[in-house]
Amino acid sequence: MSRKIQKLTADLSRTEGALDTVGKEVQGMKAEQTQQLLKKKPTDGYSTKDELTLAEQRVKKVQEDLKRFSQAATSVLNNDEGADEMLRQVLLEVGDPKYRILNIVLARKSVRIEEIASSLVIDVSAALQIVDSLQVNGEIEIKDGSTVIPAKKYRELQVPKDQWNTMEPDAVFAGLEEFVRKTDDTSSIVNALETAVEILEQKLARGGALVFQMRRTADSWKKQEGNLEELQYSIKDWRARAQSMT
Repeated sequence: MSRKIQKLTADLSRTEGALDTVGKEVQGMKAEQTQQLLKKKPTDGYSTKDELTLAEQRVKKVQEDLKRFSQAATSVLNNDEGADEMLRQVLLEVGDPKYRILNIVLARKSVRIEEIASSLVIDVSAALQIVDSLQVNGEIEIKDGSTVIPAKKYRELQVPKDQWNTMEPDAVFAGLEEFVRKTDDTSSIVNALETAVEILEQKLARGGALVFQMRRTADSWKKQEGNLEELQYSIKDWRARAQSMT
């Protein structure tokens, strides 16, 4: 048995004990929360029934998460095909709420705090507290007070300048088209446009007017974010004009 399997066996053994304890706690959770909620007076139009429903959803979610984790860990121990990736995905989805939220934001690019709370079956206030913590740590950003997007470090794309330098003009335009399709980050787009201008200025002997227009577009985006669809159309037009010069 490999070291990896031995380690997972030991981890699973410890986890089984923890799961057993958590399972017993889950069984008592509903009854305990029911008693607490029955004593609590409804406030701000949010009824005891609503809170009890949310509590029941949380209990069900915990039970489902525990079952998924146990199944994934067992698959790894059995050397099932794709088990490692399955366990990694389960850990991302049912682990620490911070990482779960970050995973959701990175996957969806833009998500409302209410949707995050719904996905994790937690209160909006609890979701907001975690989101605030992630923002302080530079992992995400909040737009318009309620929309969460990845931090700039995740949105930025590196322009493949060295690669573009070795390409023919048509391939540079193709690379620029592909780059713009992959990102909506303004600084990345400006960097790509300026890099393309710098390279094509040397490669297009009769492209003075075209390069000038590209430079104006880059300057315009640097001052204010433009329309992404219009930019994509412009790049296709520039590419067609460049092809007519060769």
